[in-house]
Amino acid sequence: MKGLFILLLISGSFARADESGFVSAPNVSQLMEYPYEVNSEWPVELINILKISYQRNTEASFCLRPTEMVDTIVLHHSETSSTATAQYINQLHLARGTSDDPWYMIAYSYVINSPYSGGSIPSPLVTEGRPLEIVGAHAGSNVFLPMDEEQKRLWAEKKVLCGKENEEPKFDPTLVKEGKIKANVTTLGIVINGNYSPFSSTNPGGYSKKAPRYPTAKTQDMIARLSCQLQKKYPRIKYIKWHSYYHSTSCPGTIKSYIGQIKTKAKRYGCDFK
Repeated sequence: MKGLFILLLISGSFARADESGFVSAPNVSQLMEYPYEVNSEWPVELINILKISYQRNTEASFCLRPTEMVDTIVLHHSETSSTATAQYINQLHLARGTSDDPWYMIAYSYVINSPYSGGSIPSPLVTEGRPLEIVGAHAGSNVFLPMDEEQKRLWAEKKVLCGKENEEPKFDPTLVKEGKIKANVTTLGIVINGNYSPFSSTNPGGYSKKAPRYPTAKTQDMIARLSCQLQKKYPRIKYIKWHSYYHSTSCPGTIKSYIGQIKTKAKRYGCDFK
């Protein structure tokens, strides 16, 4: 199991940890030689997904899960410029960690770049973040959810294991409390680059009252395509939620108002979300 644990984390990359405990990503020019790496295992390609390597903090702990644990997509916005890259978000998240609570890597499983209404960026893009087998850090560390029968079975069989790179992963009973499991274990995060919440002292990059921002039809379609593609590969994914569903936050701003339309668009691609 230890060898599999390490292989999953470094497959496709020859990255090495430096003395600070960080793993460096390949040169950007190398990444752009093959901008799309499409996984042939997907049953349908509704949207291309860019696969890249990330810098990781090897001093941070993380957990592995079977993909069958995941049943919910959670939508976020990045509170950054709409032109921010997935690598930039990764650096933000690494910097957010502390010596007592280091962050392993980007918190989300997928990053969507798409312009605001009237704005423009290079071609809209989806980038893979944390591999789906690695539990994310996006729904809230103190949020616990009921488990369905399959999730209970996987948990009872100790299929969720935690640890650090190059260490033997271990079962962590604190992920479940009073029969409920941490929300991050059963969800995946999709972040839409940009800031879709109003300006405030805690959100200085937010929009003004005179110029609110809304997800464009293209952005909604990209979310729907990606969500549907995920459901087709992982049929247990049945729900689309939003960050503020789990606790009090302004994330994902006006995107929350378009969840119904996103589900309707996904249905046109053959998917049904609750």
